[in-house]
Amino acid sequence: MRRRVGGLLLLLALAYLLGEAWAVAGWQGRPYRWTEDAISLLGVPEVMWSDTGPTESTRHAAMNATFVVSGVRVALAALVLAPFVPRWRWAVLPLAIVHGAGTVLVGLVPTGLTSDRANLHGLGALLAIGGGTALLVAITGALARRYRVLAAWTALCALVSCAGIALAWTGGVGFGFAERLAVDAVIVWQVVAGLVVLAAQAASRD
Repeated sequence: MRRRVGGLLLLLALAYLLGEAWAVAGWQGRPYRWTEDAISLLGVPEVMWSDTGPTESTRHAAMNATFVVSGVRVALAALVLAPFVPRWRWAVLPLAIVHGAGTVLVGLVPTGLTSDRANLHGLGALLAIGGGTALLVAITGALARRYRVLAAWTALCALVSCAGIALAWTGGVGFGFAERLAVDAVIVWQVVAGLVVLAAQAASRD
């Protein structure tokens, strides 16, 4: 039962991708640039101004709710599945909580017009992205002995997330592209891991 619930919670990471796409569809003004614009712009509640004129994320509430729900979901999944990684629970569970709490903070405090709000939002993004990448590294170690294929997949996602962080830091590519490498690697890992957990649960019942 725990595996089934945990697998479903991981699989529901798909909701994050759907929420983001829904928010982008509500963007008004100049076209939203997936490879250049930060994800956080989708959660800004005010009209934003630039050289090209006003832009607005009319579905900012949906995007911020997506952040909050995603953060809570990850923390719950970690709590449910923690017994299956007993030797690495000391690392996996705290990192999942850090990642989840950071994602919730990102949604509760959208970036925007005041420095205080931007700073809090930035802290949330740091915890969410850094915590998510570190979480994948810890999970790789937890799975390495018994589940080598899933461990290899996890390690690959961790490397992609690390590459996204490095590219965002160096500015070698568009910020939106780099940020999405870092963020979506964690999201896609959850979807695949959820499918694996559910498939294993179903096979064990046959």
